[in-house]
Amino acid sequence: MNYKIAKADDHWFRENINCQYACPVNTPAMNYIERIVEGDFDASLHLNFMANLFPHILGSVCTHPCETACRRGAIDKPIAICSLKRSAADCASKKTPPKPINREKPGKRVAIIGSGPSGLAAANDLAIKGHDVVVYEALSVAGGMLSVGIPPYRLPRETTEDAVNWIKELGVVIHVNSPIDTHDKFDDLLRGYDALYIAAGAHKSQMLDIPGEDLMGVMHGVAFMKNTNLGVIKDVPEKVAVIGGGFTAIDCARSSLRLGAKEVSVVYRRTLEEMPAGEIEVSMAEEEGIKIHYLTSPVRILGGLDRQVTHLECIKNRLGESDDKGRRRPVPIEGSNFTLPVDTVIAAIGQSPDIGFLTERFGIEVNRWGMPVIDPESFMTARKGVFAGGDCVTGPRNVIEVIADGRKAARSIHKFLTGQEKQGYRFYYKDQAPVGRMPDYEVTPRQSQDALPMKERWNLNAEVETGLSKENTFKEAGRCLLCHFNIFIDEKCVLCGGCIDVCPHNCISMVSRENIDVADTTHDENVTHGDWDAAMVIDEEKCIRCGLCVKRCPVNAITMRRFAYSEE
Repeated sequence: MNYKIAKADDHWFRENINCQYACPVNTPAMNYIERIVEGDFDASLHLNFMANLFPHILGSVCTHPCETACRRGAIDKPIAICSLKRSAADCASKKTPPKPINREKPGKRVAIIGSGPSGLAAANDLAIKGHDVVVYEALSVAGGMLSVGIPPYRLPRETTEDAVNWIKELGVVIHVNSPIDTHDKFDDLLRGYDALYIAAGAHKSQMLDIPGEDLMGVMHGVAFMKNTNLGVIKDVPEKVAVIGGGFTAIDCARSSLRLGAKEVSVVYRRTLEEMPAGEIEVSMAEEEGIKIHYLTSPVRILGGLDRQVTHLECIKNRLGESDDKGRRRPVPIEGSNFTLPVDTVIAAIGQSPDIGFLTERFGIEVNRWGMPVIDPESFMTARKGVFAGGDCVTGPRNVIEVIADGRKAARSIHKFLTGQEKQGYRFYYKDQAPVGRMPDYEVTPRQSQDALPMKERWNLNAEVETGLSKENTFKEAGRCLLCHFNIFIDEKCVLCGGCIDVCPHNCISMVSRENIDVADTTHDENVTHGDWDAAMVIDEEKCIRCGLCVKRCPVNAITMRRFAYSEE
């Protein structure tokens, strides 16, 4: 086997801190977890705020792609990074974001359509850079899907309201009940502002396109959640069927229980493995008594003479060939039809943007789905000064991804208005070992969040997941391998092999120089110099940063260094 020596530069470290670079906004998870290990929750929350304004929100609803990338998952289970984000927000004494440094105001005005997470993220960053920002929201409350799409038992309303108020304190003006839904209104924005960001979200439900969809008692998921969160829907009939397998479908099902339903079924055409909803949400739904019919598709909705829903006819599926997204297609099984007695059917199979006011009249190109076409780097549309991002460009995505869009768009808008590029970073290394390592951290199991007892869950506003206890927070933070710490072997190495003997995960090996490719590599501390016939190789993927090799080395050739960076 041949080994290629990599230079330990900023590029290498950025590529190998998997959790941070799996996060769409590059939240430095290893850094804020390190602060938790040290017991400094204020510093941990501050580091979260540097990446985005919504750690309190994301600690409850993020789909945490960082955990999928976490190297700890190769040992047992990934670090509960999302839960630790919530712990930082819950345990910090100072829960508000740091006040921005006063900067010279460029004197530019920016309008934002939509106050969802993408619009709010852009508004926050643009206001910090000194721009006058005005947000136009069609609904009666700010927050977009954070306020009307996610039920309060998952995300308390006050958590979203706090984030909105922080943004208002920066001088951002938010006009609610102010839809931009006509050519004239859009024209007014184009004339009145120096730049415009369209972040209108995806609030239009997709249709089932089956017989009976027009019967009384048939609702659509987005509208159902919106009206529930706004207090328009206060109760539901006894028997509810929800069609779909995403977060909205599960939210509709669990909300229905809290609104009085006695029997709730979810009809999903694929298996649990393909289900878009989060594992925790699905398991809690089943725990609460919701029946999930996997590999099942709706055929038609049946009603009585009064056109009120009475039954949902379904058919069983098997999985066939994969589609263009890699998911196996559901294939109906002939003769497997059955009916569910229901009073209400909620269709939650997807959603799309409702931005029909965007036409080529404005010089903005739209695709066949009516979504604005943007430059993927700058987020600018075909019309100069008009930008777009979030769900209205791509269709529904998770909160952290649309926040990333808002932040990237804000940088592009700022550059467009001022010509100023984003500040860079300075990278450096410290000879330092992790502090506060708990005993047996490498075998400590993943900790779970606490949850309300079943008998206390049935209030729609009662938050079910209550976070990690403080004791379990420290246990979970202590499991982190802290990938920004790395082992280096310098030219003092005498190839004694002592480091190999003490390494608990067989990360270090001695290999022949013939198997090491140093071509086109500027190598320094990463490779042994001299006329040796062999060299030491470290497998960073296996290394748990225990530091035993550092202690064992008789000639102090092995050091542990902390990779760090700061914004210039």
